[in-house]
Amino acid sequence: MASDVNTFMATMVAPTRPVPIEHALTLVRERYGLEPRASRLTGERDENFRLTTADGAEYVLKIANPAENPAETDFQAAALMHLEQSDPALPCPRVVRDRSGGTHVRFVEAGLERTARMLTYLPGRLLGASVRSRRQRAACGRLGARLTLALRGFEHPAAQRTIVWDVRHTGHMSRLLAEQPRFPFRPAAQALLARVTPRIDSQLPRLRHQIVHNDLNPLNILVDPADQDRVTGVIDFGDMTRTALIADVAVTAAELIPPECSGAAEARDAVLDVVAAYHGGVPLLPTELVLLGALVAARLLMTLVIHEWHVQRNPASGHFKPLEADFMRARLQIADQLLNEEIRL
Repeated sequence: MASDVNTFMATMVAPTRPVPIEHALTLVRERYGLEPRASRLTGERDENFRLTTADGAEYVLKIANPAENPAETDFQAAALMHLEQSDPALPCPRVVRDRSGGTHVRFVEAGLERTARMLTYLPGRLLGASVRSRRQRAACGRLGARLTLALRGFEHPAAQRTIVWDVRHTGHMSRLLAEQPRFPFRPAAQALLARVTPRIDSQLPRLRHQIVHNDLNPLNILVDPADQDRVTGVIDFGDMTRTALIADVAVTAAELIPPECSGAAEARDAVLDVVAAYHGGVPLLPTELVLLGALVAARLLMTLVIHEWHVQRNPASGHFKPLEADFMRARLQIADQLLNEEIRL
């Protein structure tokens, strides 16, 4: 498992020369037959370009890190095509075929073989830039349940990959903490990790598993600018994996705790907004709910540890900015308080 994590982390820090915009446009012109304008977007691992054609059509060109296994790129494309068949109205990107009918293309840039794919661009406002509300969180919970149902039965060989953002592997945070000598509140993080990891390791394997999105966070959910309680889209399937179904619920619930939240009671209410709405679409089992508080705590811890790992180890990416000390302290306190919470619906 450690070697798998090494490989995954390599896609975050492996040195690679960014693909120039003009080279990306040449690729799009030759392989997709389009003549768009392009602007660069940020990304944790992929290089992303927003493309706009003369007739107003918009796309996203995603170029995978050269360290990423091409099978994982295929996994994401296959999932989107499965969703197009299982729930055609689900608001997520669609795969754009190249001139040969393929779902992705291989090319060489700066001596490295790369994989690119093109998706349709979804309009909307990122939830992270919106006004938060209970109705909005409930809408996200319903979207999560809908995604679960649409992905049910989908399988792919690359789904068994080990990724650092899967709460199944919370124990690996100890290794990332050890690599961060300047991590704030280290004792609190280590104590929380020591308490949560045994529970996850012993209980999670016995619960329901399937392929899940695994990253419904405020930067991957779109809302209607005119009605910010209405969710209009979900993007970025790069952290998909086969894991416990309740882990996916916990990720969404943890990520939608308002950033200004400083107390466990408010955080618990936000979690319940998401979980109750999800439960209405996909009923959760008592054995899953028992572990939910611990999984939310694990995700809160992971967001801090992995975020700061990026800041310290991969500062050139620009995708992660240093976190405020007060925010980190509040998140660790909430995680500690939610760890043993029994979520009742």
